[in-house]
This record gives sequence, C-alpha cells and structure tokens, in this order.
Amino acid sequence: MNSEFDNKTREYAIGRPSYPTDILSVMKELDINNQSTIADIGAGTGILTHMLGSLECDILAIEPNEHMLEECKVYCKDVTNIKMIKAPAEETSLMEHSVDVITIAQAFHWFDKKRCKKEFRRILKENGSVVILWNDMQITSQLAMEYAALLNNYKVKTTAAISNFDPDEEKRNFFEQEYTKVYYDNWHTVTEESFIGGALSLSYTPSKLDLKYNDFVAELGQLFSKYQHNGSVTFHYKTEVCICKFAK
Repeated sequence: MNSEFDNKTREYAIGRPSYPTDILSVMKELDINNQSTIADIGAGTGILTHMLGSLECDILAIEPNEHMLEECKVYCKDVTNIKMIKAPAEETSLMEHSVDVITIAQAFHWFDKKRCKKEFRRILKENGSVVILWNDMQITSQLAMEYAALLNNYKVKTTAAISNFDPDEEKRNFFEQEYTKVYYDNWHTVTEESFIGGALSLSYTPSKLDLKYNDFVAELGQLFSKYQHNGSVTFHYKTEVCICKFAK
C-alpha cells in the first residue's frame, strides 16, 4: 500500500467519504475513555483519525505513506491528542500491550495478514478489540450505476481494493473466530472537485501519469454536470463496522 496512492494523496483527501458519527458510540461501547489508547492503522489522510480525536483519548495515527501522513497532519492539526507515526501495519513500532482498540478504515485488504496478526496481538492489551470499517457505495441510483460503469471502463489495474476474495472469510481466518458486524447509512454529498477527486483517489483508476487521465477527468465532469443539483451530487453508502477480537 505504501506506493499505491502516490500521486493520489490530494484527491484522496478531498474525495473520500467520512464515516457516520455512530462510530463514536461503538468506541464508547468498547469502554474507550480518556485513559484509553486507540491505534488507527493505515490512517491515510486522517478521515477517521480526526473523528476519533473527539473521544479525548490518545490516538496514534499509523501510516506508511509519507504523502498521506503529511496530509493527515494538516487535516488533524486542530486536534491535540493525535500522534503521527510513519510505520506500516506489520511493524507499528508501538509498545507491547499498549493499545486498547485498533481501528482500520478502508485498509485491511492491503495488509500482510500473517505478519499483522502477530503484530496486532503484540500491541493489543488483553481483551483488546479491532474495529474494521468499510464504506460500500450503494449502486441503487442512476448516478451510482453510471459512475460505477465509468470507473470500470477506466480501470488501469487490478489492486487489492477490487480483487476477488471473501472479506468475511478473511476476517474469520485472521481472528480465528466469528465477529460482530453492523451497518450504518452514510450519505456523501460532493462538489464537482470532490466528485472527480474521489474517483481519482481509487488505487485502480488513472493517475496524472496515465495517458487516459485527461479523458477520465473529462467524462467525470460530464457525468457530474448531468446529475448535479445546486452544484453537488449525493452518494449513498453503507458503512460496515466489524468489531473483532482474537480467539484466546
């Protein structure tokens, strides 16, 4: 993942959807308080990290990509309880049994599972939890259908984000037991800049270095113009939240 988003950091920051505030209630149900430590692993540009900062506990943003981490610092500059750490998920550099909850937003599929399992067990406190979030766009509107088709037409490679695997089975294998899964509605309203940025932020769509880049941006602009109302469009996501613990 360290290089997959080079040349896409700004687009990621302006285009990706946030997460429902219900996430904060989930964290509180896991007994997170101002004495707790959360490690947000694969923090990216800090979309979830910033939200977690309102819990007033210690937040550790773990991110291997330097460009992403710099964007995260800017986005989270108003939150004083966040510490940035440049490190991969497999070697976080954190102390043993120092973390109450690990959060992972839109990143679990990138990790080396064998190495991460060992590392997560090492840094989690006894009975600590791992919360895995995933925003899944609902292809139920005409806009969403045409948007998905456009992304597919301009796909430049297959990456972990769109490879064929069973994410439920992957988590069961990782934690060696079942886990709790809940869903929340998540509405993402975007301007043209954010609409185009979100599409460009995906790991499998053209970057500025690709020959198809200009055509892709032009078609995205046309699609936005077709469906925009008062300068914005809205996508519907379901946010999947998996609350996991390792088998004893």
